[in-house]
Amino acid sequence: MEKTINFQELERCLKEGLFEQYKLCYINDVPRTYYDYTPDAKEYRKTEEWKEEDKRREAKFKREGRMSSDDPEFSIFRNPILRRGSECMDYPNPDYIPGEQTLLAYFTPLALENQWGDDWDDAPYDCNAGSPYDDAYNEKGEREEFEMLEMLFYLPKQHMDIKFPCDYGCGNSPFCIRDINAGAVAWIYYRGKDGKSCKGAVAIHGGCNPAEFLEKIQLIQAAVGPYDPDDEYDE
Repeated sequence: MEKTINFQELERCLKEGLFEQYKLCYINDVPRTYYDYTPDAKEYRKTEEWKEEDKRREAKFKREGRMSSDDPEFSIFRNPILRRGSECMDYPNPDYIPGEQTLLAYFTPLALENQWGDDWDDAPYDCNAGSPYDDAYNEKGEREEFEMLEMLFYLPKQHMDIKFPCDYGCGNSPFCIRDINAGAVAWIYYRGKDGKSCKGAVAIHGGCNPAEFLEKIQLIQAAVGPYDPDDEYDE
């Protein structure tokens, strides 16, 4: 399970003594859109026709181990609402706000060596890695769910003095998540105002706590100045 908050909410949580022991383990872009069923498809999936055929479809899958979207046995696949991908569409993501919320930092209560996610040992991480898992094995060897903290924030990714791990290498980052969280490179590095020395440099490494992260992000934001749409481009 995840708890997603912004800067202001994080400040309130920290004042209440929450998430103090959490550690930064992953940073990713906030997607501009999300994929979901169309209003018509959502309504159709509430009908008895859908529910009955969905039960029979599941039974057939268990029996035969496969299911085709063109299976003539089920009228559900002949319904134009649900055919050929027309049942879903892209919607604007309300969490994506230019100049305010374009990045998402994940914090875990686990030790970094115990936190994992899909392909966290595969480089380049930005092409392969998935979000961190929100469950892990406990002392009894059982999978146990925990609360993952997700914080929305903004930095200009195209700023010449700000570097993320994906900015290193010739086209492909040489780092995987495991390497980044082991300290091979900072999750975020700001090299200072003049861009030529370490004066005013700020580095945010895996394992930093939310309070430290908040303080350093605010330092970088103050140094690079207010949001300018001309500093961004569509990827």
